[in-house]
Amino acid sequence: HRVLKTQNIEGSLPRDLGRFPYLQEISIIGNRLTGPIPKEIGNISTLANFTVEFNQLSGVLPPELGNLTRLEKMHLSSNNFTGQLPETFEKLTTLKDFRIGDNSFTGQIPNLIQKWTNPEKLVIQGSGLSGPIPLGIALLEKMADLRISDLQGNGTEDPFPPLTNMKNLKTL
Repeated sequence: HRVLKTQNIEGSLPRDLGRFPYLQEISIIGNRLTGPIPKEIGNISTLANFTVEFNQLSGVLPPELGNLTRLEKMHLSSNNFTGQLPETFEKLTTLKDFRIGDNSFTGQIPNLIQKWTNPEKLVIQGSGLSGPIPLGIALLEKMADLRISDLQGNGTEDPFPPLTNMKNLKTL
């Protein structure tokens, strides 16, 4: 199990992280990291957990993150990310836990989320994204924790998708 966990660091995420092909976990929480996520992280084909919450990272998410097809956990909350979620994220079908709250993303909650088959936790609170909530979210049968709030702009008055297929849902 190859893991990178750090505390009390400043600066930016190094591009060289993409040179560790057997890395399974990157967990860098609550530091003072700034700048964008390097696109080279998308080269780590074995990565199952990418957690960079509570930093000061910024910029647009690189589409190369969509190459992380073994990823089960992606926590990007409480940073300064902008732009739309990359369309390449539709390939992240093994994701179980996806958190992007407390950022400054733009655009609507993407329909690509309905292509994920395993999500158990989805946190989009205060993300900057706008509604409507895609109807396809109702297809996520394994969902146990669904948190969507503070949507921006138009579409927030649309009906909430039916959640009857989410038999495991405990938190809404």
